[in-house]
Amino acid sequence: MPTPRKSNYKAAIVTVVFGVVMMGIIAYETMGLRQVECEVCMEFEGRKKCLLVKGESEENAMQTAKDNACSFITNGRAEGFRCSSTPPASVKCMTL
Repeated sequence: MPTPRKSNYKAAIVTVVFGVVMMGIIAYETMGLRQVECEVCMEFEGRKKCLLVKGESEENAMQTAKDNACSFITNGRAEGFRCSSTPPASVKCMTL
């Protein structure tokens, strides 16, 4: 029959190993992502806003920048939807 000290020691070792493995997985997943940086300029009804956004893909970064820029230059949801459906005035993307 194992003594309480040995059981606690084994549990501590298992916990530390599990923690190290989980931290390794998180670090690998975070650092392994390819990122794209896009500067998107939106013009809507005479107003203009440019934003620089990073994302996992060019499409993701462009859409996020477009939606966020529109939120700065519109008033209300209807204008926001109309702005989001217009093409950007300019787009510059680069892979990091």
